Formats: sequence, C-alpha cells, structure tokens
Amino acid sequence: MLPTLFALPLAPAPDPYDYSYDTTMDSAAFAAFFMALMGIYALIFVVAWLVTGFAWAGVFNKAGYAKWKAFVPFYNSWIMVKMVGRPESHFWFLFIPYFNIYMMIVIMNDMSKSFGKDTGFTVGLVLLPVVFAAILSYGDAAYRGPSYLSADQKQQAMYYGQQQFVQQQYAAAPGQQYPNAQYPPAQYGQQQYPNPQDPNAQYPAAPYPAAPDGQPAGPNQQDPAQNPFGSGPAQQP
Repeated sequence: MLPTLFALPLAPAPDPYDYSYDTTMDSAAFAAFFMALMGIYALIFVVAWLVTGFAWAGVFNKAGYAKWKAFVPFYNSWIMVKMVGRPESHFWFLFIPYFNIYMMIVIMNDMSKSFGKDTGFTVGLVLLPVVFAAILSYGDAAYRGPSYLSADQKQQAMYYGQQQFVQQQYAAAPGQQYPNAQYPPAQYGQQQYPNPQDPNAQYPAAPYPAAPDGQPAGPNQQDPAQNPFGSGPAQQP
C-alpha cells in the first residue's frame, strides 16, 4: 500500500517565477467594469453641467442674454467676457495654461462689480462659483452694466461725469433763481423784473412821469405842437 502511494506522481509546487499562469480578469468582466465606470463619470458630468447652467442662467437673463446660452460650454464663457465689457479677444486668454486662472479671477471680479458687489463676493465666485452665481441669478442683485472700461471709455466717462456735475451745480429748480442771482423785492414803486430763467419774459418799458401840457411824456412821443414831418416852424394853436 505504501509503495503504491509513493509511486503516484505528485503535483509539482507552483514556481513563483513562472508567469505562464493566467491571472488577468476575464475580458467580458473587464468590459462591464469599464462601461460602469464611464457611466458614473458621465452621470457626474451631466449633473455638474446642469447645476452650473441653472446657476448662471439667471445672470445671463438679467444681462439681456438668453438663458440657454449659459448651458453651452465655452460659448457661455464668451458671453461672460462680453457681459463684463471686456474685449472679445480676452476670451482666448482662457486657453493659456496658468494665465487662464488669473484671467478667470479677473472676469469673476468684473462680474461682481457689474452687479454692484464688492471684493468679498468675488472671493465667493472664485471658490464657490455655483453657490454665488445662484445668489446673483435668483437674488435681488441687478445688472448695472459692464464694469470693465477701456482707456477711451474711462476718459469719456470722466468727461460725462464732469458735465453732469456742472449741470447739477448750476441748474436751478423751476421757479427759483440762480444761486448767485439775488433780486431784491421792488420798493418805492419800482417795477419787479421777471425771472431771468424764463426766455419768453417780456420786460416792461420804464414808466415816465406825467408831463405838463405841451411837453412830451416820453422820449419816443411826439410833441403835439411839432410838425409831424419834422420840419418847419411849430404850429401855433
């Protein structure tokens, strides 16, 4: 019995350096795992895309753009550059590595100023863009126009502001005199002149005292005893 057992062939021990053993996953199982992983990634991307689009849709609507433009990748960034007033060429800066981070921060700062927000709100747009974009979209913030101004636009705005300041300083309310024009009330029978602001005002002729008989009552009145043709001796009554 024992010799028979010793005569049986024994299975050799596996060689740890032998790579002939098939340890890879079955191709069908690997394909199923890969498809499931890609499905999860696609679901995450779609959810993030929808959340971001709805967060910015109100901002686009307040600025006068269609809401669907907030859902189009890259095109929505193009609209944001125009919304804050920057040249359209600044959109291409977003494709420059590392510099695009700085450019996006600058655009978010311009966006905050376009809605009347401060620097603290810019920090929120950079760190939590979805949350703070939703605040702009569905809050009481109003779009005030592009905040970025070129050098020429800044000069024009300064000139316009100076003109408005001058008009506010010297434009008097209806029925009031100019600040430096003070007219005292009429005294001793003097005629009160009308408001100088009224362009249709008629200034009355200066009154003259009554003249005695035979004398002219004013510089433009003819002496009744004088020849109306201006020559010859005076007519005697």
